[in-house]
Amino acid sequence: MRECLQLLAQRRFFAPLFKSLIELMIQPGEKPVNAKVLLYKTVRFLLRTLFEKNSIGVVNEVEEWILDGLIQAPNLPSSDEIVNIVDRMGEDVARHLEAAIADLPKHRKAAAIMVTSDLMHEDLKSNKKLCNHVSRSGVPRILCEELLSIDFDWETVTAAKKKETAETGAGATQAEHLSNYNLFVSILTCFTRYAVSESGWNVLAELAVTEILAEMTAFTEPPKELFLKPETVKTKGTSANLYINALDLGLHVCKQMCTKTKWKKLSLKVLAFVQRLGEVFQQLMRAEIECDCLETAKAIVYEIAINDESIIGAIDGDPVLRSLRQAEEKKEVKSNARRKFVNVNSSFAAPRQLFPLSHHANYLIMLISFFV
Repeated sequence: MRECLQLLAQRRFFAPLFKSLIELMIQPGEKPVNAKVLLYKTVRFLLRTLFEKNSIGVVNEVEEWILDGLIQAPNLPSSDEIVNIVDRMGEDVARHLEAAIADLPKHRKAAAIMVTSDLMHEDLKSNKKLCNHVSRSGVPRILCEELLSIDFDWETVTAAKKKETAETGAGATQAEHLSNYNLFVSILTCFTRYAVSESGWNVLAELAVTEILAEMTAFTEPPKELFLKPETVKTKGTSANLYINALDLGLHVCKQMCTKTKWKKLSLKVLAFVQRLGEVFQQLMRAEIECDCLETAKAIVYEIAINDESIIGAIDGDPVLRSLRQAEEKKEVKSNARRKFVNVNSSFAAPRQLFPLSHHANYLIMLISFFV
């Protein structure tokens, strides 16, 4: 209770600054692309200092932002000023972001998509005006088309990120691959949140997002390092680690598509995505690698098996799916599956937060110094 009150007090303190930033963002008139991107990053940084169960270490660790889409929005009191601002200005914000995502150059779209994702996190705590407006727009289709056209090489991205960290600068080819990777991750993060809303789930189901993921070469062509040195999936800065983190996010998009009343229409398609990447999961199980991605895959297959009896035959008939289900069954504590009789409910539990983050106070000086 004390932590909740402290968080609300912090959010109330920063609310005027947040409101001013949003007003500046939606202000009519042309703005330079760089100014827009910097403004989006500023809004994101402020929101991330006010996340539930967050830490300043994670806020500053860009690598960890990949999985923010997994954090579900809790129910907060109506006195939460940040939520109220997003609710009041949701339609105007959505119209601005719709235009930004459509008009920004491809290599700059990620910033607009990620601020959309973070604002959705707040929007999901109230009336979902932002999500509903996005559902009525062409944004989801644009993002799906971007996913289909994205092309990058995991080793090239890894090399580019190392140069970026060392501040030596990546070459033109590496920069392009890194830009495509950032766009890829931003869309998956946004979809993981967007699918929480009813309207978002319906739109993504209509756009066949699970089939799109299954056809992406970014997933179907994993880095060689994953097979030659599978243990590197747990080592930051390796291509295998980048791949596994992104795959885990893709799996969570699929898992989120299994949380609404009509989820069984998609169960075979979700399993097809897991099955398509069977070599990856087999390699991880053979090497006895423990990682979040593998646990997510196990949980998905297990949950579908215990909640949709029409699919059990398909799962048991495939060696990869069967192995994943059996591996989850053997565990005393299931990853995040809820034990139920088959078909008792038409949907199973929404994804839990698999990556708990510690709470830490954040200060305005950090926000200012971050962008100076």
